[in-house]
Amino acid sequence: MPVVAPFRAVRFNPEKVSSLADVVTPPYDVISHEQQESFYASDPHNIIRVELNKKRDSDTAQDNRYTRSAEHFQAWRDAGVLTRDESPSYYLSETTYTDAEGNQQVRRGFFTMLKVADPHERKVLPHEKTFTAHKEDRFQLFKAVQANISPIFALYPDDLNEVMTTLDQAKEPLPLNDFVDPMGLPQKLYRVSDPEACRKVQELMADKVIFIADGHHRYETALNYRNYMRGLHPEAGPEALFNYTLTYLCSMSDPGLTVFACHRLVPRLDGFGAEDFLALAKPYFEVREVELEGDLEAAKAKLTEALAKADAKSNSLGLISHDTDKAYLLTMKPGAMAGQTGPDVEGPLAELDVVVLTHLVLDQILGFDNNARDQDHTIRYLADMTHVLQEVKSGRSRLAFLLNPTKVEQVQAVAEAGLIMPRKATYFYPKVLTGLVINLLCPDEEAEGCK
Repeated sequence: MPVVAPFRAVRFNPEKVSSLADVVTPPYDVISHEQQESFYASDPHNIIRVELNKKRDSDTAQDNRYTRSAEHFQAWRDAGVLTRDESPSYYLSETTYTDAEGNQQVRRGFFTMLKVADPHERKVLPHEKTFTAHKEDRFQLFKAVQANISPIFALYPDDLNEVMTTLDQAKEPLPLNDFVDPMGLPQKLYRVSDPEACRKVQELMADKVIFIADGHHRYETALNYRNYMRGLHPEAGPEALFNYTLTYLCSMSDPGLTVFACHRLVPRLDGFGAEDFLALAKPYFEVREVELEGDLEAAKAKLTEALAKADAKSNSLGLISHDTDKAYLLTMKPGAMAGQTGPDVEGPLAELDVVVLTHLVLDQILGFDNNARDQDHTIRYLADMTHVLQEVKSGRSRLAFLLNPTKVEQVQAVAEAGLIMPRKATYFYPKVLTGLVINLLCPDEEAEGCK
């Protein structure tokens, strides 16, 4: 079953970096161009320079965003800006945030090395399709830097909370870090290096199945990188560090675990508006108008409530369009998916709103096949409904389709059935920080386990 191992994290040196808030970021795939510029400006040692270096028109095979990432990473280590812990450890993380209902929540998890497993082993289960370009980008970064800069976010079943209880009892009394991150969320990080506690965590995790929540591209890249490194270093044993990947693990029973929807925007349908779409959609959906009054936040609240109520009856989607101030609620008619067959719509997948949207709306009605859905310029994915409303109102997107959040138990059911959801079917919140802990992938080092 899955293998987790403590590791000697590379971390920012508090003697060289006054505030972690100036040097950490969200994961690369949720960072906008404007945010990238902001992180660049915040501190010369911001992890953005390693995780998502800027492209240049003058880039060559010898000087490009990946080689610059590697140069920054090595220079910071040489200068002591980044230092490596002496003892293999797990790192317990606490993130405080406000949920969609305005309640304060704390999500708790821990950073570990997770041994990469081939798909047929069924130890680490994905639930989403991935984008080809993203995987190639991450692979080039792995090769250049030889480190996991950002973690995979994964879930594990633990109704009795045994893993986190073990970590709590063994954590160092004072946090390594206690700060407010760039998104305004309080963060705490504790170290657990006690060998007995580390062994117990390994034992507790050994009979569990791990479900990838966020970071499917990074996990597939970790598998590709492992295979690539095995070819370069056939002498390396099964415990060589490149057989592992940095992972943040959170219990599926954690009360602070939150999933948001990831909405779809269609930027390029010039001359095509709400009425055009509705004429095509009415054979499949009951349509109800939703009057949007007030500001964007009021519109968001009204749409969120309407979607939730409609979904209790049948699969439901929201539609907003640049050519009208109205919104539309689309509730699927009985039998509308009858013509949809194949592994992408079978079993628990058939119950998901995001599958209805992908196969009935995007594919059948609008004609966006799998290749089109793999292109960023065809469909954009945003979790913040307020941002979605802004994008459509401004005309940067012609249409947007709104979703209810996919539930954690649906993620588990799909993964256990060996099925795969459409891309960006979930948006786990908050995102796990990049740069809080870093895992080296040195080919000449092995996992030290719990010695």
